[in-house]
Amino acid sequence: MSVIEAYDIKARKKVSMKNPQPYLMKNGSWALKGTSAETGINLFKIVGREKPTIGQSKYEAFKNLFTSRQCECEKMC
Repeated sequence: MSVIEAYDIKARKKVSMKNPQPYLMKNGSWALKGTSAETGINLFKIVGREKPTIGQSKYEAFKNLFTSRQCECEKMC
């Protein structure tokens, strides 16, 4: 997963964004919302008209681990 950087107003420089989440704005553009790795404030970065793809979170990876397996009855459980 690539590191997403956004401008942190409190630190007055670009910092890496922790836990970025896609966000659809009212005008149809997409943005990323997350928290600053340095100061902990909320960051917001506009990315354009196409939905950004972000690597799986730990929760989604854990959820996919258990939902994608087959049980003894050969059904998806």
